[in-house]
Amino acid sequence: MLGMILAGGGGTRLWPFSRYMSPKQFLNLGSTHESLLQETYQRLSSLVLKEDIFIVGSTHHEFELIHQIDQIAPDFPRRNLLFEPQGRNTAPAILWAVFCVSKSNLDEPMIILPADHLIPDREGFHKYLQQGAVLAREKWIVTFGIKPEHPETGYGYIKSGNPLSQGFRVEKFVEKPDQATAEKYLDSGKYTWNSGIFMCTPRVLMEEYQKQVPEMFEVFSKYRDTGKSFLDEDVINAIYGEVQADSIDYAILEKSDRVSVLPLDIAWSDLGSWESIHQVSKKDDENNAIQGNVVLHDTRNCLIFTTKKLVTSIGIENLIIVETDDALLVCDLSRSQDVKKLVDTLKEEDRYEYKFHRTILRRWGRSTILYETPGYQIKNVEILPGMYLSRQRHQHRSEHWIVVKGTADVLRDDEQFLLNESESTHIPRTIVHRLGNPGTTPLEIIEIQLGEHLDDDIERLEQ
Repeated sequence: MLGMILAGGGGTRLWPFSRYMSPKQFLNLGSTHESLLQETYQRLSSLVLKEDIFIVGSTHHEFELIHQIDQIAPDFPRRNLLFEPQGRNTAPAILWAVFCVSKSNLDEPMIILPADHLIPDREGFHKYLQQGAVLAREKWIVTFGIKPEHPETGYGYIKSGNPLSQGFRVEKFVEKPDQATAEKYLDSGKYTWNSGIFMCTPRVLMEEYQKQVPEMFEVFSKYRDTGKSFLDEDVINAIYGEVQADSIDYAILEKSDRVSVLPLDIAWSDLGSWESIHQVSKKDDENNAIQGNVVLHDTRNCLIFTTKKLVTSIGIENLIIVETDDALLVCDLSRSQDVKKLVDTLKEEDRYEYKFHRTILRRWGRSTILYETPGYQIKNVEILPGMYLSRQRHQHRSEHWIVVKGTADVLRDDEQFLLNESESTHIPRTIVHRLGNPGTTPLEIIEIQLGEHLDDDIERLEQ
């Protein structure tokens, strides 16, 4: 069996925990101390060899994704990490990974699943995957439907048709229904929630792409026919510059006559809102889901998550309260789907809090904003052993570096020198500079920036 994890999404409904540059697949929201991406990988790794798992992510999240996979699978093959240069929805992402599958594996069932779902029953999930593999070898595209527990209006549905050796032929896909329609679906027993998880062989999938979306297939095929590698950055940049955005649902699943559905009777959530987090979380006697430093009094049916600050409550109910270093969300529990509208406003205003947390992972390490106000900013910067920042300069800001731990290799204009712990240096405006870690342990510095423009004032001269 083969596996493909789709990890390129930039979810917004779980703001402020989830940000554009740190979406929910990289957060710990499940039943373990691992992120949802890590849980998804572990769910597959006991069934699929690491050499046969592909992970498709975004270049925006490259360092975060590599960091998280290295934590749980340091020997995972780098060639199986595919980073899209720009978002084109799921259809091109899946086709790219399928073209990377070796010819000897084209008839092996491949399970394709998002990186941000919660499925606590790993053993039960594996049993359904084995059933799905039977259908996949019979040349079906197998969708996995979740038997509904209640008339949910936030999910798409799949209607089952005639029975097959396992599961059913798909009669039709249905968009998110209203409440009355969802109740009819539940009563009929013929509908399941569309989990977004499916399985088929790479050969069958390529045949369906060629039939249903020939233009997209042709873009990939012409580069394959030249003998160029799909791991070549220039090749994939060119492909993504030509290919049109489309989802796998619209491009293939809703058009093909080879689609089946296997109903799953297991706990599942796509964690698409804070309300859904509340539903699956462990709760106290008053139905409160809490995480972090929280003290409650006369509080019922709330979700309260905090990262650092002590959060207290008195006499409230049916609220969502989520605190991070730089943002606080207070929301009625029943209005959690509207968080996306709030984030759209932040995006329109180009707010920093829409994109980033205060700590940002980089290729060379990480940086954390400790304090900021108009005119200056203080950061904690950690540089990994042997790593260097780009050679750069700033027109409107100066910087002052203080070494907290390790040894810093500093280039400042024409001079190069080392700084040890407790030593510091000043970088005036317009001076070309570079900072690196020549040692074998992490370098930690405090960086103080002063100037009119702090975030967008950088000229990179070389990497």
